[in-house]
Amino acid sequence: MTVDEELGRALAELTRTLAPQPNPYDRARARYRRDRQRRLGGLALALVVSLGGAAFAIADPGRSTQPPPADSTESIAPVLAWSNKLLQSPPRGAVSRDSGYVRQLTELLLAAMRRGDFPRLTVPLDMVDNPNAVRALTTVKVLYVDDVGGQRIALAAFVRDQPDPVTGWPAAAVWLVAEDGASAQELANTAAVRGTSDALEPYESLTVDDPSSPGKAVHVAIAPAGCVFLSSPSPRSETFQWTPEPTGSYLIRTPQTQRPEWWRVDCGAVTRKITPAPGSLVAKPITDAQLATAMSRVRGTVTEQRARELVPQYAQSGGYRLTALPSMVWGGQVAGIPARPTGGSPTAGEPSVHSGKATILTAPAVGGGWVGEMTIDLDHPGPDGVIGTGASFTVPTDPTDPASVLAVAIASDTFASGDQRSLLVVTPAAATAVRVTQDGREVARASVSGCAAVLTVPDTMTSLVVEALDASGRTLASGQVAKGGVQVTPETDTWNQE
Repeated sequence: MTVDEELGRALAELTRTLAPQPNPYDRARARYRRDRQRRLGGLALALVVSLGGAAFAIADPGRSTQPPPADSTESIAPVLAWSNKLLQSPPRGAVSRDSGYVRQLTELLLAAMRRGDFPRLTVPLDMVDNPNAVRALTTVKVLYVDDVGGQRIALAAFVRDQPDPVTGWPAAAVWLVAEDGASAQELANTAAVRGTSDALEPYESLTVDDPSSPGKAVHVAIAPAGCVFLSSPSPRSETFQWTPEPTGSYLIRTPQTQRPEWWRVDCGAVTRKITPAPGSLVAKPITDAQLATAMSRVRGTVTEQRARELVPQYAQSGGYRLTALPSMVWGGQVAGIPARPTGGSPTAGEPSVHSGKATILTAPAVGGGWVGEMTIDLDHPGPDGVIGTGASFTVPTDPTDPASVLAVAIASDTFASGDQRSLLVVTPAAATAVRVTQDGREVARASVSGCAAVLTVPDTMTSLVVEALDASGRTLASGQVAKGGVQVTPETDTWNQE
């Protein structure tokens, strides 16, 4: 996977993770998000996030990003209870039937932790001089071990005497991967670590490259004992066809069994999780035929090279949430984007407007509607070193229709002035102007160039109607401003409920 692909995936995942969440568990989970390496290799990213989109910058290498503060009035007790149920579950996987192997692996992992072999599992700094510091983590529990896809994979929980003083979680989690049939000594080696989390959550999963199938992967997911995994082929709508997994409370996929699908976890009569399986509809690299389809209805100007980069990136980040490969909607140069002054007021030499190269792409989504992404690479760095911005959006109808109009809000907290926000509007080819109305009253108008225009409207206005006009003033197409964010309606996570 290229650096551009990793950057695209990371940006999409980050905007999904940091979007305003509807309940305490989601906010707590965002705070305690694991820094897990899901594949060999990695990419360090410095990102500056803004509501409604993501602005990315080249940051000081010495800078660190602190997690947002947790709301002390909110409880995640149900999540911790389910986490404890996973912790108390017996080991799963065929190799776990060898009690001697599991006991030896447990002892070796505990010894390695006490030697400090796992840096992410060291004790808090204020306990370093305490001779009893080794008691901060005194129990190891092997939760899963099996040979999958030519590799021996294990999940182990490292249990603390007291909840972590920073995160509040009582146990950490480590995924281990070694060769098929590896000894306990080989599996307990730090070279086998493939993922470390400060928190053992009720649902744990790992994706790791399959050494025997280049470009393919092995997936393992596990839930508390007594819960049941089900799977369904990716639907074209919201109609899933769920089938129980023969392994019960855990699930495995190899390159031979992987398919476009969704997973579900039921615990008793309650569905605790619905999620798309890891994977993507895109071929690597994208084929010429797929590229031709993606470019078949594009407006404006998008180079073939740019489309080859963006289509796989968005397909990878969207995964099986998408029902078809992404298509390019529009591309071109945009100008006149108002800049929000640094510190709230303009300074000498600070630009009042920005320009850059923009692209928009979209794809149909599971659950209905279309999801998309706009990116703008600035010609010159903006406030605080920002070099670009992006925004995700949702619309009910196909925005690649050449006769349609699409209006997407540009990240208002970075590129706007005062109480204004900017819209990038894509129009039919015959359009010469765009106007925005509210309750029939015109609030903004701009000329069209290259099937697009940038307008600025009051940030407080809602229910805006955007119209594309031809030279005679006739309305060619109209629509509302696209809803910000990514539609994830079929996804469910209810571990935070009793």
